Parts: sequence; C-alpha cells; structure tokens
Amino acid sequence: MVQLTIDTLAAEARWDTSRILAIPGRCRGDALGRWGENLARRFGGEALTKVRTRVGPPHDALPAVLTAKDWVPVHAQLVVTEAIVDELLGGDLRALYPLLVEDTRAGLGRIQLALVRTLGAGRVLARAAAGIRDLYERGTATAQVERRRVRVELRGTPLFGNPTWRLLQLFATRTLLELAGTPGSAVGEDLGADAFATIATWS
Repeated sequence: MVQLTIDTLAAEARWDTSRILAIPGRCRGDALGRWGENLARRFGGEALTKVRTRVGPPHDALPAVLTAKDWVPVHAQLVVTEAIVDELLGGDLRALYPLLVEDTRAGLGRIQLALVRTLGAGRVLARAAAGIRDLYERGTATAQVERRRVRVELRGTPLFGNPTWRLLQLFATRTLLELAGTPGSAVGEDLGADAFATIATWS
C-alpha cells in the first residue's frame, strides 16, 4: 500500500469548494479552537479580517474563539484552514505545522503537558483516537498500539478522504509525539474514499 507523507498530501490537489461544502456532519468547535485570536496575535489585527473576507459567508461569521461546547459544520475546519494558508502562509500547507505545535502547547498548559509526557506517546495517541467520536459527529477510529508504533484507522465519512484533513491528522500525530517527548514520524495510508490511516513510529 502506498504511504502518504506530509509532502505528498501537501502537494495533492485540493477539493473544490462545492465538494468541501457537500461533506456532511459537524465537528466540535475545539477543532478550530482559538483560531481567530491566534491569527491576530501572530499576524496582527488585519489577519482575521483578511481570512474572513476570503472565506465569505457563512464561514466569515464564525466566532474567533470556539470551544468544545460549540458545534460547526465539518467543512468549516477545511475552509478556514485553507484560507489561513493561502492568505498568510504563501499557500504552503506545510507551513502550518510549527504554528499548530505552538498553539497546542500553549492551549494545554503545564499540567496537561506534564500528563502527556507521563502517559507517553502510545497511550496519548490511543486516547486521541478514542476521542474522535467526541470531536466529529460522524466516523469512527480504532487504534492498534504496538511497541513504539501506533496505527489509527479512521472510517465512515467523506471528510476522511479530504487531503487537507488527512494532512492535519499527520500534523496532529507529529505534534502529540513531540509533546510526549518522543519525536518520531507520521505517515498515512489511503484506505478508500471515506477512510484513512495514520501510522506513528518513534525510537
């Protein structure tokens, strides 16, 4: 089976807007989190205005801070992410990674970061997979944990076939490895139109 890397997913053709908007289901607001606040802090107050203008309605009305109590259409995550990349990161999806690591680290705080390190990469990645149904209204995830390797299969929604979403999953996996103090690698596998797998390894 062909492995999908961060570079290959970043180079893959994006879905057109109509196809993205047709993806069914909702996700919790913390899939986007403090997205607008982080933009303004990092790029200045005009950055949020630029991104809102680019995404247009209805996504331009999204609150700058979303939490687990909020529900938004799953396509909002993709539309906003791609707009940020195109407006502020030169169109290179790979440039998101260090920003996501920084924002995740800041969002967790010292106590939770210490817990992540205590649990270790394997248990943290398994817990993240178990939480997919809490984050997304549709789809399932199962984790296979081995020594210094975790494979997560995600199935059941067209969202899991989107290349930008797949790339975000590899970023999330690498971020958790880094925060757990065990930097490693993350690759993906195409399991079909509505399924995807991430494979994390570390030494």
